[in-house]
Amino acid sequence: MSKRGELFHRKRRAMELIEAGASWQEANEQSGLSYSKSGIQHLYREWRKRGDEALVDHRGGRQPYKATQGVREWMVERCTEDTEVRASQLTVEIEAEFRVELHHDYVGLLRRQLGLPAPRPGRPGERQEVEPAPVTEAEEDFSP
Repeated sequence: MSKRGELFHRKRRAMELIEAGASWQEANEQSGLSYSKSGIQHLYREWRKRGDEALVDHRGGRQPYKATQGVREWMVERCTEDTEVRASQLTVEIEAEFRVELHHDYVGLLRRQLGLPAPRPGRPGERQEVEPAPVTEAEEDFSP
């Protein structure tokens, strides 16, 4: 059993003990908890109002992983088709295709993790040669 599951069962045991008439100290001790008087009384009041949902520990929860295997496979396919596609364009297409919002910086990170080519920021896909300015006739120097 996970730590959260074990904690849930200990809290539930404490609530049942208090419900049966045990003091808060007895409930704490017998269930293996170390709540303060006000803490366990607050938990008991919430448990009476909301039931077992009040005993669930929601702290430290994680967001579901957005870049699922399907998103990653799609990125591999899309980035091999067009190596110059920008991360901002990929985020728009991912949102349309998978209904998932990813930050463009994260898309760049995913590209690196997957070993996919990425265009360099601020660089055009093909470098254009800079032509030198046309040479005009030498200007005369009229310095004093």
